[in-house]
Amino acid sequence: MEFTVGRWTFWHIQTHKFALDGGAMFGVVPRVLWEKKISPDDQNRIPMGTNLLLVKTEKVLVLVDTGLGERWDEKGKRIYAIQPQDPWQNLPYGPEDVTVVILTHLHFDHARGAVDRNLKPAFPNARYYVQRDDFYEALHPNERNRASYSPDDFLPLGSQLHLLDGDQEIVPGVFVIKTSGHTAGHQIVRFAPGDREVYFVADFIPTIHHAALPYIMAYDLYPMDSLRKRRELYPLFMEREALLVFEHDAEPRQGFLTFDGKRHSVRLFEP
Repeated sequence: MEFTVGRWTFWHIQTHKFALDGGAMFGVVPRVLWEKKISPDDQNRIPMGTNLLLVKTEKVLVLVDTGLGERWDEKGKRIYAIQPQDPWQNLPYGPEDVTVVILTHLHFDHARGAVDRNLKPAFPNARYYVQRDDFYEALHPNERNRASYSPDDFLPLGSQLHLLDGDQEIVPGVFVIKTSGHTAGHQIVRFAPGDREVYFVADFIPTIHHAALPYIMAYDLYPMDSLRKRRELYPLFMEREALLVFEHDAEPRQGFLTFDGKRHSVRLFEP
């Protein structure tokens, strides 16, 4: 999906369809509630996508996250019901044109596409950015998060990978906000092209169905940090009428956060 904000062009692109356990995706929320929003399959998996954001500013071409990549064996494809898509076929740019890659974190569904099947940077002319805390956590996983990381997803980036410490501006008008919660160094990305702010919210709010405050994934390592950061940022999203871009809906979705006095939800954006 293509849309324009200010002088910048945004493409919300899908690299893969896949599936994850619905119970894990909705944490403490009972199945009787979440299955009304997304129906699971016979293995309790819900349909999802890796939906990335490509942004053309005045000077750079920015990609946020890189998806599931190419390096999967048949067992992995079967477990996660992985279906590759071709996000570049109808775009005016290719991977070699990308100059900035922002990784929200290093879990395989967000970072495996950073490196190609030959263990070379998939975006050869780009500088890659990730939070230092996330890099450290990925290099030193524990029993709970070990399955989410592979050093081959990021170590081959070498000097192209740049580590960040907290909130900062990457290039003019493109900012990262460290949210932690999902991982120690999880970050979201704010774009300020002038007319309206756009936020790529990654696993902070993974789908439009996760907007309510308690709808926090079981995959979040620090769920109370996620909740505290939601309480901090939700009023800002609504006050600024920010456009939120979601990463894991089955199809690319964008929308505006709303509150009806009881719970938050998403009003979909129609370009």
